[in-house]
Amino acid sequence: MIINPSTSSGLCPKAAEILSEIKKAKKILLALHVSPDPDSAASVLAMDLVLRRLGKKTTIISYSQIPPRLLDWPEIGKVESGDFARLDLKQFDLFIALDMAAKKMVTRSAFPSKLPRQFKIINIDHHFSNTRFGRINLVALISSTTEILYHLFELWQIKVDRKLSELLFRGIFADTGCFQYANTSVTTLRVAADLIEKGASLDNCVLRDFRSYSLKTLKYWGKILENLQLDESRKFAWSKISREECEELGVYSTEIEGAASLFAPIILGTEFGIILNEESENLTRGSLRSRDNFDVSKIAVELSGGGHKQAAGFSLKMPLEEAEKRVLETARKYIRQET
Repeated sequence: MIINPSTSSGLCPKAAEILSEIKKAKKILLALHVSPDPDSAASVLAMDLVLRRLGKKTTIISYSQIPPRLLDWPEIGKVESGDFARLDLKQFDLFIALDMAAKKMVTRSAFPSKLPRQFKIINIDHHFSNTRFGRINLVALISSTTEILYHLFELWQIKVDRKLSELLFRGIFADTGCFQYANTSVTTLRVAADLIEKGASLDNCVLRDFRSYSLKTLKYWGKILENLQLDESRKFAWSKISREECEELGVYSTEIEGAASLFAPIILGTEFGIILNEESENLTRGSLRSRDNFDVSKIAVELSGGGHKQAAGFSLKMPLEEAEKRVLETARKYIRQET
């Protein structure tokens, strides 16, 4: 079931069910999704804070290296390097998957085919392409996973103090692109205003998330712009960056999200944009951004990815040259279908 609430009331049945499972669990596992972004980090750290206040023992893991821009976050030091597929899951009662539309966002390794009998998965997410891989699935089509948590905490009667409000606000702020994306609803703005009243700082978020980039990041963006091309259809733009270019610049592949949001959807006359980043010899990540109403999630799903109508992504287990060919063929097919 997909929930599209205008208020937190739409979440009530699932909220009670989730809280019941949390109360029964003794040790709970949390994880940042592969190549974590601010909504992933904020939702996991906020949930961890609430779980510990409820007296639960928690462990947080991350398959990917923590991006530099997340390293200054409060409590990020609690995150351990780990692969879900290689953990002894018998030591946990519950895994709360946050901001993960599919199992491949939990781990790049093969997802365990058999889980311990007592081990349950709760899946809380806001992506339309969510595959419902949990025992309990709460998928709400709103701005961010952190906005879902705001409503859940309200229903659970959790006091949102300054620390919690800052985490929730930062996730919402980032995933709405500073409230400029189409997923920003009236409710989202009301939630954001309430979090500011509770102690979150808009000024700090603007400074940290939109005005604090390293010189390496700017040079990465320069390479993306240098490689930017307009497709022969003139309906979309695309760029790519190779593993060698990333290594030469000394940047992480997670920089792709910022570049995609800034440059992929801004070219006049186009419908969308694509950025390709070669992570390794046989792995290429792609990010898509729509300018207006073109649904880029359809392209991402065909490429074994997913996401939102205006922002989506995928990973292909192939080198950049091969991935580039497949992505362009797929994008052009959808352009023809729309015209």
